[in-house]
Amino acid sequence: MKYKLLLLVIFILCMMYGCVYIHMTHLSNEDLEWTNSIPRYSEITLRSNDGRTASIKYMDFFINNSTDRFYISAAGGTTYEANAGYSFEIKDSMKTLSGIFIIHRVVKGNNLWYRAKLGARSTIEEYDFVRPLVTRHYTIGNHIINDCVIIDSLNSEYISDLANYPYYHIEKFVISKEYGLIYYKREDGEEFFRQDLLPDSIQMKKQL
Repeated sequence: MKYKLLLLVIFILCMMYGCVYIHMTHLSNEDLEWTNSIPRYSEITLRSNDGRTASIKYMDFFINNSTDRFYISAAGGTTYEANAGYSFEIKDSMKTLSGIFIIHRVVKGNNLWYRAKLGARSTIEEYDFVRPLVTRHYTIGNHIINDCVIIDSLNSEYISDLANYPYYHIEKFVISKEYGLIYYKREDGEEFFRQDLLPDSIQMKKQL
């Protein structure tokens, strides 16, 4: 009896000091495909409809998907919401564009949520810093890519000081579960595609 009482006291103290997760979420293997399928650190070529090239590199991968119910929390919180993501950089002849993509499974929610950013464009906050992840297929030329997230003026806006500089104005970009970033469009109309997913019109222009 004393042993059970001692355990109860320890458990209550742990809850009071934020040492036990009362609410936890976990990412499934399917969820983690959003990060696990992305090529790490290797450069991938992008080509624009104006004939320019750029390269993209994925880095800073992270997965926070603990199943350990005991922890030491400096903030004293009791909620653990699993998340994973990566950052990437696009380099062209002018400057460097930075971007991020993060998936997030929230407490008391059945859906996966996400945050995405490229240049000055960032998803609009709905819950903390994320939005419900709704996927669609996206067509580039003859290529139909499934499980894509499309970020444009309907679900994002220009934020931060970068919005003051036209170079960072990205009208639209598309993240694929399988490939990562597959497309983005600048505000001046220039469009960039992964080189292995080029539309026929740009492929022909490239060969001329």
